[in-house]
Amino acid sequence: FAHRARIEGTVEGDLFVFSSDVDVNGHVNGDVIAFAQSLRINGQVDGNIRTFTNNITIRGTVAKNVTTFNETVTLDSGGKIGGSLTAFTKSLSLDGRLGRDLLVMSQHADISGTIRGSVRAKGEELTIGDRAEIQGPIRFEGDKPAEVSPQAKLASPVEFHKLEHKPRYMEGHYYVWRVIWTAAFILFGMVLVLLMPKFAEETVRAAELYAAPIGLGVLVFFGVPIAAVIACVTVVGIPLGVLTLGFWCLMVCCAELVVGTVVGGWILGPSRDMWGLIGRMTMGFVIVRIVYTFIGQVHVLGLLGALGIWMWGMGAISLVIYRRLQPTIAPGVPSAPFTPPLPPNTTVGGPLPA
Repeated sequence: FAHRARIEGTVEGDLFVFSSDVDVNGHVNGDVIAFAQSLRINGQVDGNIRTFTNNITIRGTVAKNVTTFNETVTLDSGGKIGGSLTAFTKSLSLDGRLGRDLLVMSQHADISGTIRGSVRAKGEELTIGDRAEIQGPIRFEGDKPAEVSPQAKLASPVEFHKLEHKPRYMEGHYYVWRVIWTAAFILFGMVLVLLMPKFAEETVRAAELYAAPIGLGVLVFFGVPIAAVIACVTVVGIPLGVLTLGFWCLMVCCAELVVGTVVGGWILGPSRDMWGLIGRMTMGFVIVRIVYTFIGQVHVLGLLGALGIWMWGMGAISLVIYRRLQPTIAPGVPSAPFTPPLPPNTTVGGPLPA
């Protein structure tokens, strides 16, 4: 763990590094696992490289495979990877030698080196330069065909498949993630109800007032972030502003649960116990999610629906918090006796003289 790390000697075994800037100029007998902003491999790595970085540059030798998640990947002209390269990146520049296959998902990939295996690329653009030599098949999925130099040495022509940009609701993984997030929110709501059952009941009753929570929700939704930002402008107000903004985000996450519980109450009637409240929350939340999934395909309606849900739920939560902060008079405490007002020109000792 360091701001800057530089390896000049020999590492017997694996190298784990968490740093802003890393230079490997020596010899690593094992793997390199790095979490860094910049990683430069100038020496020799006998194992694999696994990185999560902003950019990685390989000028030395890697005996086995490289797997990287970052913004920029550069295999310099003097660099060599004995195995495969798997890169999830924005930009790839390959000028060196790759012993096996290349698998890349990027916005732009530029190949000008030697690849002894196959190439599978997916992204917006693929450029194969005049010094490129690829000994295996090439498959590219992108927005437009690859730009291939006539001087490039290819074992076979590039197999191009145009990417189809489908709407989100036409892809299966969209609904899979909707189900996962729905289950996560229901579990989150269940925990909140179990931890604060009385507060949850009061919030649902407040949401059933409709006009008051929605009106208060408009004020809270727009006013609280502005107040938090103003507080953060002053140095002493930064902690308060950050905490306020965090609580505001928590209310946004809870708002849909509150509205879902109200919808569940419309269908099943008022709840009589805590588990009944959880059941109504689950049913109503699922219904709200299903309806919103279809409404959300129309962007304007989706935005208006989301704003309405957030303001309604946040207003109900804010209304309960406001009521709980108000002072209450304990039952059974006698009130003070009524004292009639004194007549004009009267003092405590009697009327004023004429």
